[in-house]
Amino acid sequence: MTRRNVIDTERKTPAEHAQTFFLTVCVVFTIVMTTGMIFGSIFADDAAQQGINFSWSILAVCVLAAALQFVFFTPALIKRMAYPLRFALFGVCLYAVLAVVAVKLSWFPTDMIGAWISFTVTYLAIFALMTAFSYLEARKESRDLNEKLEEYRSGSARS
Repeated sequence: MTRRNVIDTERKTPAEHAQTFFLTVCVVFTIVMTTGMIFGSIFADDAAQQGINFSWSILAVCVLAAALQFVFFTPALIKRMAYPLRFALFGVCLYAVLAVVAVKLSWFPTDMIGAWISFTVTYLAIFALMTAFSYLEARKESRDLNEKLEEYRSGSARS
């Protein structure tokens, strides 16, 4: 008798083990950093508060970015929308969030046009890389699914 609710770690691929490892690192890091920021906010002197506030702003941006991903890349709120439009709207909204936080928390000298240009170019470069990576990943997944479908169809045609 086999138990279906037991995870057989010997059947996991190296990629699945790596994914579990990195997810664990991210969760533990987030917990430790958040705990440190809480205690830092309570006990740190004024000199350290700027760095702690910067850390809180990064956490806030991460939470807002995750919320935007939920809105634009799940069918929970938006049922039907072309993928390129989802990406574009996500990109615009994320840029707006980053810009507001940058101004409110003085991430850089916001009164200098060169700083805004650098910020925008950096954002667009990173967004372009993320878009390219997501496109390639989706293409690979689509190819894999089509191959599996073809295998299934050819297998049921023989039966």
